[in-house]
Amino acid sequence: MSEWLHGTLYVGVAAGRNLPKHKNLSIRHAVPTTLDSCLGGMEKVACASRPSKAYCTVNVGPTRRARTDVLGHSSNPEWEEQFEILVADEAEDLSFTVKDDNWIGAPHLGRVVVPIKEVVSGQRTEGWFDLVGPTVTHKNGKPIKAQGSIYLTIQYKPISQDPLWNSGVLGSSRGKEDDVPDGAVPHVYFPMRKGCRVTMYNDAHQEPGHNSQVRLPNGVHWEPESCWDNIYDAINDARVLCYVVGWSIYDKIKLKRDPNMTMQDAPFLTLGDLLVKKAREGVRVCMLVWDDKSSLNSNFMGGSGMMATHDEDTRKFFANTGVHCKICKRNGSNDDSFLQRFTTGNMFTHHQKSVILDAGGLQGGPQVDQKHLGKSSPKGQGRRAQEWTKNKLEELRRRSPGPDKKSPAHHAKPGPNANMGDQKEKRRLVCFIGGLDMCDGRYDTPRHSLFHTLATVHTEDFHQACITGADIKKGGPRQPWHDIHCKLEGPVAWDVYHNFIQRWKGQAREYRQKQLLDLEKPKHNGRLYVPDIARGVKTEDIGDPMSQVGDPQKSEETWNVQIFRSIDSSSAAGLPHTQAALKMGLSAQKGKIVDFSIQEAYVHAIRRAKRHIYIENQYFLGSSHAWIEDKGVGNANHLIPVELALKVASKIKAGEPFGCVVVLPMYSEGVPDSASVQEVIFWQGRTIQMMYHIIGQAMQAAGVRDQHPRDYLAFYCLGNKEAHWDGEPSPPQHPAAGTPYEKAQQHRRFQVYVHSKMMIVDDEYIIIGSANINQRSMDGSRDTEIAMGAFQPKHCTGNTKGNYPRGQIHGFRLNCWEEHTCDVKELFEKPESTECMQDLAAIGQKNWEAYCSEEMCDMKGHLMTYPIQVNQDGSIGPLPDWEHFPDFPAAKVLGTKSATLPDLLTS
Repeated sequence: MSEWLHGTLYVGVAAGRNLPKHKNLSIRHAVPTTLDSCLGGMEKVACASRPSKAYCTVNVGPTRRARTDVLGHSSNPEWEEQFEILVADEAEDLSFTVKDDNWIGAPHLGRVVVPIKEVVSGQRTEGWFDLVGPTVTHKNGKPIKAQGSIYLTIQYKPISQDPLWNSGVLGSSRGKEDDVPDGAVPHVYFPMRKGCRVTMYNDAHQEPGHNSQVRLPNGVHWEPESCWDNIYDAINDARVLCYVVGWSIYDKIKLKRDPNMTMQDAPFLTLGDLLVKKAREGVRVCMLVWDDKSSLNSNFMGGSGMMATHDEDTRKFFANTGVHCKICKRNGSNDDSFLQRFTTGNMFTHHQKSVILDAGGLQGGPQVDQKHLGKSSPKGQGRRAQEWTKNKLEELRRRSPGPDKKSPAHHAKPGPNANMGDQKEKRRLVCFIGGLDMCDGRYDTPRHSLFHTLATVHTEDFHQACITGADIKKGGPRQPWHDIHCKLEGPVAWDVYHNFIQRWKGQAREYRQKQLLDLEKPKHNGRLYVPDIARGVKTEDIGDPMSQVGDPQKSEETWNVQIFRSIDSSSAAGLPHTQAALKMGLSAQKGKIVDFSIQEAYVHAIRRAKRHIYIENQYFLGSSHAWIEDKGVGNANHLIPVELALKVASKIKAGEPFGCVVVLPMYSEGVPDSASVQEVIFWQGRTIQMMYHIIGQAMQAAGVRDQHPRDYLAFYCLGNKEAHWDGEPSPPQHPAAGTPYEKAQQHRRFQVYVHSKMMIVDDEYIIIGSANINQRSMDGSRDTEIAMGAFQPKHCTGNTKGNYPRGQIHGFRLNCWEEHTCDVKELFEKPESTECMQDLAAIGQKNWEAYCSEEMCDMKGHLMTYPIQVNQDGSIGPLPDWEHFPDFPAAKVLGTKSATLPDLLTS
């Protein structure tokens, strides 16, 4: 009988004893030829037995949760590996399978099965366990006994005994037990850093003159900043280094724009020209960009590749410019099988987005604005940059013979540093990370216009990937883009720098490694302050006040920040070997070191949650081991969705209020009735079905009848609708009659594409990064990702009046909700309340009805109910009359399973 394991499973796989030998087989042995008779002796040698290269997998039910390293040929391997496994699984048993590593597969040598009932008691089990055969073949039903045994230790600690459960960020005694600072995620690669500063951005740009109605208890008025403006200014100010990482980076886009001009006419440099300018000034500019194999030196998909990332355009633009641009394939590990390497190289990507550079302002001690809440840059700074770039742009245009010719300004070798300023000034390191790629289609504001900006900032930046044949010549709607990004200052910036160095050394050839700036040289570290952390990761907290931007003990607005990743040793050099890796929270999987700390950060934050969770994400699917149907699809077994459902269920059982709000795109990017998009939506539906099923069961068990499952968990999407205005220009061409393009244009509506990757817990802890909530991003050995988790110690539950955090994270959530609802209500102060959840539901329903109506109108706000019907018992289905998405009559709201696409691709 199956039971739930929800908590932590401590497993030790120490050693194997008398494991069976492996017999090598030969193709010649199966197909005899004349050559065989001549090589008979060699044939016997080839088929001789050898000790196996054994490794062990740990499964909870059918789901693999851990895997040991692969040792050399030995019948008595000594793994000595300890696993701390976060579990939220319903299973009948634990199984430990010993396999023999092989380049084309992994033959089973035997396994151990431990019934769940022997685990849930929490008692420690230890000793030698005999291996049994992988299948039951005896007539009496008993398993065949295999040769050998393995030494195991097993102990389960339920979530109720975990001090992190419902603790809030600072409410846990875990830190004192494990020598991990309060608030930190324990046992991960990067430690928590104190004395930092975080600036959070919603969308690429903020419109001038927009005044947020969000105010914090200290009387400060929230002033959101413009992300791309800040990145542009930071790059323009760099004097030592500028390291850039992206899934897609497009040299022709402009980060800064004039809202009254086309992008081309705006008096600012393109991203490509800006980076070339800095390289010519002597700044070390290095770039890592994902290599979409479908675009490589071919005319496939018009030369732009299946994902249209412009990687080949980027490579060609920066050739011979002084900018060191490395286009990186997502290759598998040499320790993977042939099939695994093929899958990794053709299905997965490098998905990190970061900019790391030096900045001014280091004066020899902690520097922090006590009321820093995302305020604007000093007056005049943007004006001076604008005047400089206007003159410089004219100079570059005069010197450039055209986009297809070799421009002297574009291809000149880096010259001496022309803009070093005061050589005595010590520079500090800052970085930007999050969901925003610096490429076409990402520039947007909280207004998320569909048609209004087509004659100005989006004339040369028209992006619409969800409609076949979309072209600005045929008119809108464009695809609006909502995203979340952040700027990190202080010691944590060096962890992002360290990630870049590991990736560059792991993915660039040896000669390219010399292109990195040597910070040990006096001419570099004489300008840039280099703390000890730059010379290697420290497991203890850095206490160097020179690298901090605020006094952790005194400042009200200082931050504690920790970096997390999804990455493996095939993409990052310098990760420690097996035993050292395990101590740093990494996993040694079949010879490959894997970091999946982003998933662990999400799970720890959910388990700590006391009142509410707010999520924005481009994808939301996973925990397939807990699905009602299609269990285990794509090995999409990360824990985030099921942990959310179990958190809500625990609050229902305890009779405590709790609210979880999830904002998603209406459908993932791509034509919504295409096979890939439909299957992604289908898996998302399976995920949501599982979550509401758990919540419905909890409500029934607790006898809750006066509330609805959506009072605890609610899904939303974003959309916009724009009426015609006087003087609106008409496009020279028109969409084909009867197409979704024509329907969307006639109805003047489209979804606002949610590309964010963010979670806020109790208004005191925030995660921002590049990772989606799917297995691709959370696995560690699929897409490469980076994220940060952060909080302000002075604005956490227990340190604030009334135990309600009211720091910058609280202000940022309200700012996001203001963008989505065009309102800031008092109810929003307590998002866990039933009243707040029901008010959001009413707003979402009203906007959905406005979006679907035939009336031409401007919508107030963008928040819309996600178009699924949730019933009182937790069952789900499509909304009445909306089995398909508006304007797309062939695209099902709950998706369709593909008969041809591999599950790994869409999960």
